[in-house]
Amino acid sequence: MFMTRSRALAALAGLALVGAPALAGCSDEDTTAEASGDRPVVTFTATDTTLTVPAEVPSGFVDINLQTEPGDVDVHHIFVARLDDGVTVDEILNGDDDAFFTKLTLKGGNGSIAAGAEVTMTLDLEPGNYFALDNPQNENSPTAEFTVVDSGRPSRRPEAEGVITMGPGMVINVPEDFDGTGTWEFVNEDTGNGDEAEVHEAALVKLTSGATSDDLVEWFGGDHQTPPPIDGEFGSMGALGPGERAWITIEPGGPGDYVLVCFVPGRDGIPHVMKGMVTPVTVG
Repeated sequence: MFMTRSRALAALAGLALVGAPALAGCSDEDTTAEASGDRPVVTFTATDTTLTVPAEVPSGFVDINLQTEPGDVDVHHIFVARLDDGVTVDEILNGDDDAFFTKLTLKGGNGSIAAGAEVTMTLDLEPGNYFALDNPQNENSPTAEFTVVDSGRPSRRPEAEGVITMGPGMVINVPEDFDGTGTWEFVNEDTGNGDEAEVHEAALVKLTSGATSDDLVEWFGGDHQTPPPIDGEFGSMGALGPGERAWITIEPGGPGDYVLVCFVPGRDGIPHVMKGMVTPVTVG
C-alpha cells in the first residue's frame, strides 16, 4: 500500500482475512431514509465495487442496515465518519497521515462480515457532511458521501443487552452476562488528553479449536508464516472515535471460544491487538 493510506486507511481496517481490490463507490441520490418505529432506518448496500448510501440521512439515533452482496470480495467492513467543518473527503484519502485522527469523527461501523450477510447498527449522528468507506484494507475502497440533516424531531436510543466499553487504555470491558448475541452498546472511553485519545474497535472473532487470546496476540507479533488462529469474524463494533458510542446487533457463528479484539493501529502505528487489547468471551 502507498504511504498515506497505509497509515490512514489501515488504521481502520481491522483484520482482513481475505480481500480483493475494489473500485470507488457511489451515493444514491434517489435513496432516502425511512422512518420505522422509534428511529429512522437507512440502508447501505455493499458490492464488490460499490457502496450505495442515501444522499441525505436524518440526525439523531439512526438505524443503519448494511446489506452486502456475494461476489469476488469475501468480506465487508464499513466505517462511518463525520468530516470536520470545511474538510473534504479528498483531504482524508489523499492528505497527511494523521488525517483520520485530526480531521474527522468516527461514528462507528461494523467488524468484518461475510459477503452476502447483513448487519444492523445504530449511530448517533449530528448534522454535517459524512462519508462511509467499505473494506479500508484495500487500496481502492468503495466510498460514498452523504449529508446528515437536522431531523427536527428526537429519536429514541436502542434498548441494549448491556454496555461494552473500550479503554481507557488497551482494554475492552465486557459485562459478565455477555454471551455474544443481541444488541449491545459500545462506548469508546479512551478520550485521553488531546493527541493521546485513541480510536478503538471491538471486533468479534472466533478462535480456532484450542487457541487462546494469547495465541492471537503472539501471532500478530510473529512472522505470519502460519495462518492466524481465527475461525471467522462475525461483525461487532467497528472503529469508534474517542468519546463516541454506537449500538450493533451481533450474531456469532455458533458456540465456541471467541475474543473481542481491537485491530486498529494507534497513533504510533502499532495495532492495539499487539498491546493486548483482546478480551476472551464464550458463546454457549
